[in-house]
Amino acid sequence: MLRVLHEIADPAAHGIDAEALQAEITQLRQRVAGAELYRSLVPGETAFAVSILAVDEHSYSAVVRDTQNCPTYHQLLQAVGAEIYVAEPFAVDNGCWVSEEASTRGADSVIAWPGDAPVRIAIHNAVQDNPEMRALTAAEIADTRREPGCETYCWYENAELSNHLLLLELWSDQRIYDLHWFGRMVTAAYRGDSGRQPAEMQRGTPSREFYRYHHFDYHYGRLLPRRAEHNSHTVRWTAR
Repeated sequence: MLRVLHEIADPAAHGIDAEALQAEITQLRQRVAGAELYRSLVPGETAFAVSILAVDEHSYSAVVRDTQNCPTYHQLLQAVGAEIYVAEPFAVDNGCWVSEEASTRGADSVIAWPGDAPVRIAIHNAVQDNPEMRALTAAEIADTRREPGCETYCWYENAELSNHLLLLELWSDQRIYDLHWFGRMVTAAYRGDSGRQPAEMQRGTPSREFYRYHHFDYHYGRLLPRRAEHNSHTVRWTAR
């Protein structure tokens, strides 16, 4: 499965009509495993995010090539590009985030891979209806954005499903994220209730996903790595 993420702070600046995009995202759900549009929970912010789950590279490529039926989505691709990852959910194990796939296999590796890239986190969940949740979450966003090394941090709400949320975080590197995570673990008692109590999702499944940040830009009908050193013209690499 591929996880595709788009995050855009000011859609109007790029001429992107959120309502037109929402209609296309609804249509995309007939062709991919999941597709949702989310809006920022911060009052006054126009930012939104799109999260797509595709079965494989072929099914997502078909969407990218379908410019006739997805003109607004292609406009989004041209404006901000896309983050594309091999979808991998994580869970907390003894205070650390561990791949659920790895925990199923067991601790069979003696290699600790280096975290030498920005840390991207995507959390999909649903919460119980709570009038205070939005204000508490907006305050949390403001506090977190002030932390050193926090490049983006925002809770979004599904445009169609009330109280279905997406958290997108981006931290400059693994060391910075470690400081954030352990700081939160230690000070949780002082932060109080977030107002976000879990609820059953109407569409999709809850997930907590961690990735080494990798962004693609849209050029000539293809998505190419934003970092020039990651481009390849002689080998057609797979998603992994």
